Amino acid sequence: MPTPEEALNELLEMSASVRQAVMVRGQSEVLASTFAVKDSETAMVSTAREMLEAARSESQAMGRAALSQLFAEAPAGCVFIVTGGKDTWLAATTGSDPTVGLVLYDMNTALRTALEGEAGGEYPK
Repeated sequence: MPTPEEALNELLEMSASVRQAVMVRGQSEVLASTFAVKDSETAMVSTAREMLEAARSESQAMGRAALSQLFAEAPAGCVFIVTGGKDTWLAATTGSDPTVGLVLYDMNTALRTALEGEAGGEYPK
């Protein structure tokens, strides 16, 4: 099973739409990132966390099931967030007009395989 870093690299190879991605545990523990600039990574984690928390709150207020994925679209591009076990989540950016279902599928696959590798003891926690 791939490490979180390897899972993100595979995500970039699988999904041509994904430009940048970061895998996070909890509020801000970065497990892996494709961002070369730390300030950009920090901004992405902070913004994505705020989006995720707001969407979770709205989902609960509507009496819906726990949130598992989020998609936001703007003229310049899109932000995707998928959640997994152990309070782990993956956020990614794309250009405009991505194939939403495919990006979400690829992100869920990347997150799931990274978590399976961790559960199997294949990389340090």
